[in-house]
Amino acid sequence: MQATAERLRQALHRLTGDGGSRSAAAIARLTVAALAREAGVGRNAIYANHRDILDDLARARRQQHAPVTGFTAEDKITEQRRRIDDIQQQVRQLATENAGLLRRAIEAERRADRAERRSAQLTKEIGSLHRPTMLRSAQDGSVRS
Repeated sequence: MQATAERLRQALHRLTGDGGSRSAAAIARLTVAALAREAGVGRNAIYANHRDILDDLARARRQQHAPVTGFTAEDKITEQRRRIDDIQQQVRQLATENAGLLRRAIEAERRADRAERRSAQLTKEIGSLHRPTMLRSAQDGSVRS
């Protein structure tokens, strides 16, 4: 994971190291997909294991994005696409987190069910141990309790 993180940081540096350009095209190319391609890793690896890199990517996008006067229609479209990409990235990230939480909740429910069954079994065993048992006297064959 450390080697992957280093590859991702180097790729992010390459993507942002274009002389500080703030063009809409430069901002638009700062996506998770672009970062994954540049680093040669899968996007899921970034979402699952490298949230700090996601934060760095978002920070780089904010730093490169500054109000520029004279936006053309194409720049506005590019900016809207960037916002859509950001929102889609957030949705994917939240879906990943939700899936993980759901797995944990299901596992916790299973463990609680097992513990409840075990508790019922132990309660039953304790109850049977507290009941009086019939003892037979070996000498006279009489029954005592």
